[in-house]
Amino acid sequence: GPVAAHGTVHLQVAGRGGVPASGVSAVVVNVTVTAAKSAGFLTVYPDGSTMPTASNLNFAAGQTIPNLVIAKVGANGRIALTNGASGTVQVIADIAGYYLAGTPSAPGAYTPLNPARVLDTRTNLGGTGPVAAHGTVHLQVAGRGGVPASGVSAVVVNVTVTAAKSAGFLTVYPDGSTMPTASNLNFAAGQTIPNLVIAKVGANGRIALTNGA
Repeated sequence: GPVAAHGTVHLQVAGRGGVPASGVSAVVVNVTVTAAKSAGFLTVYPDGSTMPTASNLNFAAGQTIPNLVIAKVGANGRIALTNGASGTVQVIADIAGYYLAGTPSAPGAYTPLNPARVLDTRTNLGGTGPVAAHGTVHLQVAGRGGVPASGVSAVVVNVTVTAAKSAGFLTVYPDGSTMPTASNLNFAAGQTIPNLVIAKVGANGRIALTNGA
């Protein structure tokens, strides 16, 4: 490091940090960006695959900010971390766990996917934005982005807020249920900030995202 603008780190995770050398489908990593020379984003994905449009971590110049990432592992035992900024950045990755490879068969088993963007209210993908104050996006997740059309209890989504007009919070929960008091993402006016969310899916195959600002 530092990682060059639009540069990629091809990080070996299989056989490191307690992760088995083979038979691993995904890893749980806490990724931190620091000493960024410009604002930008970091995308984490299986090495050897095409970089997706989804991002995992957004940052401002000079900011130090982390986010938890569950990343599918490439066939070579690596994950790729690409700096989407126009300036250099330092990157830290801490392994927290892993998922075994194989076809999920037991109820509640996790299936890793290549990252896929299913919601971007800036372009009216999956919902029209900007989201109104106290407004809710009813997002279809079943049957999209590699998620099966049925038989899914929950999804792992990286949720990002940007262009907020005031401070507030975002709550993600199963569509069709009462909004809980818990929040998943807190933000300041003008801030761009992400968080990893594991959200139960409603009976209609959707999750709800409510703007509490």
